Amino acid sequence: MTHEGRKLSSLQYHCRIIFDFRPAGSYSWSDMTMEHNIPYSVRRKWMFATILILVFLGLIEGGCYLVERMFSTVTREAPMESGWQTTFFRSHFDWHESDPNLLWRFKPNLNNRLIKTNSRGFIGDEVVTDKPDNTYRILLLGDSSPVGLGLSSRAATFAEILKRRLSMKTPPEVRIEMINAAVSGYTSEQIVRFMNLEGWDYEPDLVLLYCGNNDASISGYFSDRTLLDRQSLRGLRRTLNHLATYRTLRSVIQSIRPRSKTTDSELVVRVSPEEFGENLGRLADGCRQHDCELIILKPPVPLLWPAGLQFKTFAHTTGDDGELILPPEMIRILGRELKYCLDTTLFRTLYSDGDLFTKAVYASAFNDGLDPSDAVDYWTHRIRTESPAPLYLNNLGVSRWRMEQYDVADSVLHSARDVYLSEHSGDISKAVAAAGSAILFNIGINAISEGQTPSLPHKDTSLPWIYLDSALQADFFSLRIKRDYTQMIDAMSDDDVVTVIDLPGLFTANGGEKLFIDHCHPTPQGHLLIAEELLPVIEARIK
Repeated sequence: MTHEGRKLSSLQYHCRIIFDFRPAGSYSWSDMTMEHNIPYSVRRKWMFATILILVFLGLIEGGCYLVERMFSTVTREAPMESGWQTTFFRSHFDWHESDPNLLWRFKPNLNNRLIKTNSRGFIGDEVVTDKPDNTYRILLLGDSSPVGLGLSSRAATFAEILKRRLSMKTPPEVRIEMINAAVSGYTSEQIVRFMNLEGWDYEPDLVLLYCGNNDASISGYFSDRTLLDRQSLRGLRRTLNHLATYRTLRSVIQSIRPRSKTTDSELVVRVSPEEFGENLGRLADGCRQHDCELIILKPPVPLLWPAGLQFKTFAHTTGDDGELILPPEMIRILGRELKYCLDTTLFRTLYSDGDLFTKAVYASAFNDGLDPSDAVDYWTHRIRTESPAPLYLNNLGVSRWRMEQYDVADSVLHSARDVYLSEHSGDISKAVAAAGSAILFNIGINAISEGQTPSLPHKDTSLPWIYLDSALQADFFSLRIKRDYTQMIDAMSDDDVVTVIDLPGLFTANGGEKLFIDHCHPTPQGHLLIAEELLPVIEARIK
């Protein structure tokens, strides 16, 4: 065959591959010698059409690029907002590392007095995936409370106490194994995905769940479910975003798409109550399929924690890119010059000296630096000369509270609440609710001061309890579970594989507010109470 013939045959061969979509190995010698080939005129038309399509697409891409440059109607897709808590745990908490399937997880092989992890990042010693014979395996899932955050030693956690006491009470031929897979900051969404990824592989006899405080908090503009669902598409979107055509089409679609109730500009909780209930149901279904039981610990939370203030300590925290990690709307709300009814005597009654984080939260509250009487004059003047803004009224009410004029303070603080509600009439967003929770907290603390009551039970019909509980339910700027979530837990008690443990009732009967280190973490005494409550429940199952 001549050189020209070989060139022609090669061209024909590759055209057949391109247009016939057959694998290269399926072509015979007769295919390459044009015995059954497509007529040259048809192939030429196809090649010409292909060239025209490529040119046309190139013109569209070039045109979109010029439009983008000239009119700035579209922009390159910004990195997806991952939520400030994701950024914090990935970048600022040395115990954690990034995880594409779970957002973050504990680093493996940590070992200090507060936390020890194995090669899988679970708290404790190494465990094999396949359960050994004569072993009763408990898989503990949850957030920072079962991790033991705030304690001086991990030996004081209810998980460690429970393991020790079960080992002493069970028959010698039964080995008790506790796999603590709790991770600081985790929601039920992350927990369910962990179980589907690897948790069920450990063949637990019992799943122990303690979560909900993180679910009911705002982290940014996307829920955990949205963030995790979009992880697998992130690489494809990043690749497509290099094309001006894709960016232009995306911009057009976004401009004509009806705006949903929850948009990218609205702050949302990490896991909604409905999603929380779905996740609990998925865990129960998994237990049923894997022939094990589920015990859900209903998390207790304090009412006297200052509502709407906790995240302010992170307002100036930046990520690896140097940008602030909190969303702008949160920074705006947390940056308000809003005074709080924070009682030093009450603080010491509850927390003694307090840990560093609790002290930092209390210290972050706005202080006008004025004596109470001067503060009353200052805020009264601003109200008269500017406007009866909720912030000014609140600060005047707190100033009256500092002067122990509780009746007057109550009236002014209620006025602040009324004006705030009128300004946001019809707006039921989580950010608005969280911003208003501080006023409810101040009304409740003032009512306690008026009654000379240093503390209060969790379940009460008194005015202080009503206002402080209302503040808690609206406080999405702290890590505290809300009533809508605990109702989802209560509903699970009808499931045949689920047992619900009422920790709020247990804490109320044994010290209440004094059993918390901070916004949600139990004290050593609180952990001991949890272990003692669980011990007979689990012991009965082992026997």
